[in-house]
Amino acid sequence: MAGNPQGLNATVNTVHSATPLSDLTLAYRPSGGIADRIWPVKPVQHESDIYYKWNKGQRFRVVRADGQGTLIADKSPAKVRNFGFTTDSYKTQRYGAAESVSDRERANADAALSLEQSKLIGIQDEVMLDYEIRVATAVQAAANYAAANKVTLAGANQWNSASFTSLNTTGAGHSALYTNLLTAKQAILTSANRMPNTIVIPFQVAMVVVNDPGLADMEKFTLNRLLAGDVLQDGGMFFGMRVLIPSITFQTTAEGEADSLGFVWGKNVILAYVDPAPGLNSLTFGLTFRVGGGFGIRSWREERTMETFYEASINQTEKLVSADCAYLISAAIA
Repeated sequence: MAGNPQGLNATVNTVHSATPLSDLTLAYRPSGGIADRIWPVKPVQHESDIYYKWNKGQRFRVVRADGQGTLIADKSPAKVRNFGFTTDSYKTQRYGAAESVSDRERANADAALSLEQSKLIGIQDEVMLDYEIRVATAVQAAANYAAANKVTLAGANQWNSASFTSLNTTGAGHSALYTNLLTAKQAILTSANRMPNTIVIPFQVAMVVVNDPGLADMEKFTLNRLLAGDVLQDGGMFFGMRVLIPSITFQTTAEGEADSLGFVWGKNVILAYVDPAPGLNSLTFGLTFRVGGGFGIRSWREERTMETFYEASINQTEKLVSADCAYLISAAIA
């Protein structure tokens, strides 16, 4: 008996009807941020408060330059000091965003979409991206630094300039780039008496640093690897400093225009002393004062439109608390 001429022969491509995979979806998400590593989170109870700052000058002042100022003569009392302090304050703000899922969306959506979870992740990412932008803006603002704790490179002094003499042969060391870093270290030591333990090298700058001939020449004459891991590695060590290589991007065009992602962190390098767990009698570059420790999630029902709304919010403020602890190299590359 002849087959149905309208029928299809069974093949590997016809025996299955395409359905969405239940364990795979693709989503673009911001990554490569460093905000809470350069300005660590300090949990606080109230949305506004003050904190004490001991007087810097008094803590470094001595009576005599020969180290004999604290000498106690026989039958004499020790000299009494009265260290002073000032106060500073913080005031947090609430940042958040919301999304919704309608009853019809929920009833018809494929399980792999995980609508509630996926949308919550999206709005949390947006809040954290804003956080990164705020910290990056403050950290890279030259106005936040004293004159002795910043420099702007230009022309032949920029690390990717064709005229940059990376291999220094004038007796000032093998690497002119390293000389810039030594200048920054000395400035922080002079202003805060802290050796910087953190260096921020944005990805665009890191691509130049790893190819610096002067650094490569220095490495030839040292027993220790100056550039470890994948040459220059986020979280690794670089001349005694923990390396932070921000690579996070954001949309630079208006909604409806073609996608164009730009780097949140520009072409500047920051050296800083960062206390990862700031507490009593500590010192650090900046802090993120955060109420409650993390995200607050809430939901509510809108019967009129048959939607359930979900909100993710965080209550915090970011503050530069000691500019003495950092040094800004602006326009490290062109």
